[in-house]
Amino acid sequence: MNIGIIGFGAIGGFVARSIKNGTLKDYKVKAVFDLDDGKLKKAKEEGFYTVDNFEDFLKGRYDIVLESASQDAARRYLPEILSHGFSILVMSGGVFSDTEFKNKMENLAKKHGVKIYIPSGAISGLDGIEAMKFAGELKVTLETRKNPKSLGRNDMHEVVIFEGGAKEAAQKFPRNINVAMALALATEHPENVRVRIISSPEVHANTHTIYAEGKSGKMVIKVENVPFPENPRTSFLAALSALQILKKITQTLVIGG
Repeated sequence: MNIGIIGFGAIGGFVARSIKNGTLKDYKVKAVFDLDDGKLKKAKEEGFYTVDNFEDFLKGRYDIVLESASQDAARRYLPEILSHGFSILVMSGGVFSDTEFKNKMENLAKKHGVKIYIPSGAISGLDGIEAMKFAGELKVTLETRKNPKSLGRNDMHEVVIFEGGAKEAAQKFPRNINVAMALALATEHPENVRVRIISSPEVHANTHTIYAEGKSGKMVIKVENVPFPENPRTSFLAALSALQILKKITQTLVIGG
């Protein structure tokens, strides 16, 4: 499987190295694209083929493209990626908080016979959430606790900095709360997903707690994540979730959806 990578930051670099060291044996990194000269230089020094022009990147032949840059990058590049017949793994899932954009991308993917993959990111249990929705609508709350530093704040005491819908959370915290949109999309009713973001100096692990209730029962999922060493604003599990999706694409025996 040939993969192209957009964004050689913490997650893009981690996935590329995981392929290079044999963790994902069925993949080969064909090209890395980034607008940051420093990141491209680093990718090149590590032995990856790099391009600094998106048009040149599109000339490649990929089975899948990994977007690991930003919501802005996802919005800008997804239409062209899909139109060229490439499936894509979108790390910046918050971009789909724009329903019109989401619908357009789904239609493009169907038209060109490709798929859009959204990983679970820094949370778990999305397979259970997706199963519960078949019994009817769900009421879901995501409570996220992060250290103020990872939120770009200097709070001395715990404070709720956001409470509202999943779409609004993904838009207001594009680099911190992509998990809110992944959760909302799993329920198929984003308006029923509420998000509470708490800045807490006592927290040293990014913590996400999901409360879900429906006709099939109740579910409480708590995940305490280790911050990614290269970028404390994201969680190590988010990077690992990208590997999980890529691995499942090539598996014959698929567990958990």
